[in-house]
Amino acid sequence: MHNKPSFRQKIRTALSSVGETEIAAASSSICHHFSKNLQSTKNNPTIAVYSAHGPEIRLIALHSSLPGALLLYPLCHPGGILSFHEVENIKELTPGMLGILEPDPAKHAEVPISDIDIFLCPGLAFGRDCTRLGHGGGFYDRALHQRSNSAVTIGVALGIQIWDTVPHADHDIHLDHILTEHGYVV
Repeated sequence: MHNKPSFRQKIRTALSSVGETEIAAASSSICHHFSKNLQSTKNNPTIAVYSAHGPEIRLIALHSSLPGALLLYPLCHPGGILSFHEVENIKELTPGMLGILEPDPAKHAEVPISDIDIFLCPGLAFGRDCTRLGHGGGFYDRALHQRSNSAVTIGVALGIQIWDTVPHADHDIHLDHILTEHGYVV
């Protein structure tokens, strides 16, 4: 198994060849799979999403496909801490400390992490064993340690980001499911 830094570089190199058309098509497919699956389960869930940065799956379509859901976006704080805030209009997001579009805490109400039903998690790579390799800041691992026991965690990725396993440490959070443009892997 590769170490985290070299594996991250390998994945970044692979992702650099993915075009915007492919990301848009995969994003549409993933939002469709997620919305269709969610409609058969809980009504009006609280869902932590994210603003795509670089070659990541875009989840913007969930605003229209899940009108009753409460969609929350992460806000990065110093020390690798995330808070999640209710955002109805994605045009209100502004560039944050990492250059990623984030909510404004003065305009967008914070929702406690323990109140979130579903976390849609970005990452560089995911394992079929539900391991996740993030970008290296530990933001999501810290946040997910605070989730409720009933919260569902779903890694969202392109099929090329899926491996049997990815480098991980004991403190890294394992996810419940992985979703790609082809549907749920796990």
